[in-house]
Amino acid sequence: MKKIVLVGVNAKFAHTNPAIRYLQQYCGQEQVQIAEYTINMEPEQVYEQLRSMQADVYGFSVYIWNVNYIYALADKLRRQTNALLLMGGPEVTFDAETALQHCDYVLSGEGEEAFAQFVQAFLNGQDVRRVPSICFMQQEKLHRNPPADYIDLEQLAQPYVDLDNLKRRLIYYESSRGCPFSCAYCLSSAEKQLRFASAEKVCRDIRHFAEKGVMKVKFVDRTFNADPPRAARIVRDINTYGGQTEFHFEIAADLIDQDFLQALAEAKQGKIQLEIGVQSTHEPTLKAIDRIQDFAYTRQVVREILSHKNVKVHLDLIAGLPLEGLAEFRKSFDDVMEVGAQVVQLGFLKVLKGSPMEQLTERYGIVSSEQAPYEVKYTDAITEEQLLELHEIEYLLERIYNSGLYYYTTHLVASAAGGYYAFFDVLRCRLKQEHRNPRQMGEQELALLLWRQMEAYPQEELLKDAIRLDWFLRPRRAQMPAALEKHTPWQREFYAHMPEQLAQGMPKGKRPWHYSRIESFCFDILHYLQTGCLKRGQAIYFFDYTSGKTPEIFPLRRAEDNLWQCI
Repeated sequence: MKKIVLVGVNAKFAHTNPAIRYLQQYCGQEQVQIAEYTINMEPEQVYEQLRSMQADVYGFSVYIWNVNYIYALADKLRRQTNALLLMGGPEVTFDAETALQHCDYVLSGEGEEAFAQFVQAFLNGQDVRRVPSICFMQQEKLHRNPPADYIDLEQLAQPYVDLDNLKRRLIYYESSRGCPFSCAYCLSSAEKQLRFASAEKVCRDIRHFAEKGVMKVKFVDRTFNADPPRAARIVRDINTYGGQTEFHFEIAADLIDQDFLQALAEAKQGKIQLEIGVQSTHEPTLKAIDRIQDFAYTRQVVREILSHKNVKVHLDLIAGLPLEGLAEFRKSFDDVMEVGAQVVQLGFLKVLKGSPMEQLTERYGIVSSEQAPYEVKYTDAITEEQLLELHEIEYLLERIYNSGLYYYTTHLVASAAGGYYAFFDVLRCRLKQEHRNPRQMGEQELALLLWRQMEAYPQEELLKDAIRLDWFLRPRRAQMPAALEKHTPWQREFYAHMPEQLAQGMPKGKRPWHYSRIESFCFDILHYLQTGCLKRGQAIYFFDYTSGKTPEIFPLRRAEDNLWQCI
């Protein structure tokens, strides 16, 4: 019996490949199997496993993160076996001629219907070159067949039949195809038709994921809220789910309406994560990349979402875009950081093959790497040295802010430092002057770096207390560097005469100071955590870590008899 193996090579073990599962499920042929690996595996090991399967056809799902790995793998299979090699995915759809140097056929664009016809023709001994969407070389020229018809997403079953083995993995789910926008840097602009599966079907599928105890479901829709009422309905359905499954959506802030905001406000803590691509706040840049947005509205709606403290928001920036030099990017960075999202991802322009950006490179002096992932090297607006500087800023941003370690410290120090970018830049320069590599620094070293940096600002006491607050807000009682500790005589006294209300919550027979802290601050931390506004003044707080989650905080005072009381 003939055998066809679809191969996915993921960026990480936790990831899954939905494409090969959709193709297998849609064609419905038992001769089609799937095999998944990661780019961290030894190529020789993967090659040996694939060769041992003795397939007649190997089909590869190709993206910018695995293209070089797959080309090398395919070349070896081509030399050592007689199997046909098929490739599909965005990386080869728009560069079929290069891909065909490493395989026999490329399946261009949407794959389900074309692959089903390819399998049928191959199994029946028919000419696969007649299959729609297939590309091949003929007389040293590229031949590209007309595309297959789009499928009805309503009829496309969710492809994960092996969920019991994937509970700790990231599940990717597609509820729509296409995008209402035409951003020059994105391949989604090449697909003009926007199609949706119904809210009923989507809710049915993802409820099944939640019932199976999947860790996280990431929607790969380019703009999940392109149909706002449908998006709100799906979120409201998620709000009824039990369990711990998280759902991640990429959305457009401009399309957020009041109904969607209300659905998010009702979400359970930690269930929903939103990713919003701001990319830049520099108007000439946004016009150049055909991405017009109202950043004032973005700021407004994101802050409203954040005010409920139940949804995690991730904002994206892209460095190296047309017309955005370092000065303009610094402003975009500060604008986006100031919104207060839990994560700000600083990415770098990639000139993807098939994207409109390819046609803009000469106009804006964009030079990018010729090898995947085709990252920008420099443009007319920003130099190579400045982009290297931004890479260093990106690393510090990840370690200090996006990690969640110093969220409040970052926001409080920004005004003292002259802005968010200025703060990260002064750290970058300090590390260079001290000849230290932040990638070799542990968590305690990083804390001491920040601690010493706060000595450069007039608000030193406040900013050092902010560092301590970020440490104390971790889910478990962390061992701080000694320099960050405040040793006062009343700490020992407190535990000798601990208020009954607090003592009752401590584990029986255990030392309570192993599960709690009593600490003083120069500002009202509860007021700040609730409102974001500073109220100066000495205050003392009890941190209870017994839940294993974010600690419960109790304000304290000493009564006239010197006994401690909860306020």
